[in-house]
Amino acid sequence: MRLGTLADAPQIAALHVDSWVNAYAGILPDEYLAGPLLQERLELWDARLTYAADDACLLIAGAHEGFAYLVPQHDGRVLLDNLHVQPGLKRSGIGRSLMREAFAWTAAHHPGASLYLEVLRDNTPAIAFYERMGGQVTREFDETFPAGFVMPVIEYTWTPGRFSPC
Repeated sequence: MRLGTLADAPQIAALHVDSWVNAYAGILPDEYLAGPLLQERLELWDARLTYAADDACLLIAGAHEGFAYLVPQHDGRVLLDNLHVQPGLKRSGIGRSLMREAFAWTAAHHPGASLYLEVLRDNTPAIAFYERMGGQVTREFDETFPAGFVMPVIEYTWTPGRFSPC
């Protein structure tokens, strides 16, 4: 496990797209998944890693087998904004390792802060994983994507005392 840098942006963007296409087929609109996702994700990761706040953190597993991106929020919590593992490596322990590192980073850099994430309600494999990791549902809402479609989302939270030992 290591911290990511701007040099990782192309590989992270490609993994992000592969993960979305695999996990969200049949959930997100087909035309969206077939669109310019790679360019969008590359722009996102270039911006995040160029202009990121000093306290954001990109964790990378192995040779880009997976990653997690953590962003402290103004409300005192830490958002696990992305957690992705190469589709062929799911259930290999990489996601669990990334979660363990996310818990450790949050505890070390933002003591007392809760860690939370948002997941599409129809992404049942991810939901099962987060529940195995001890996440608690704290909110459900609809999110409007920049492309204009609306999706139901579930927020999962881990309070410091509930960080799973994984």
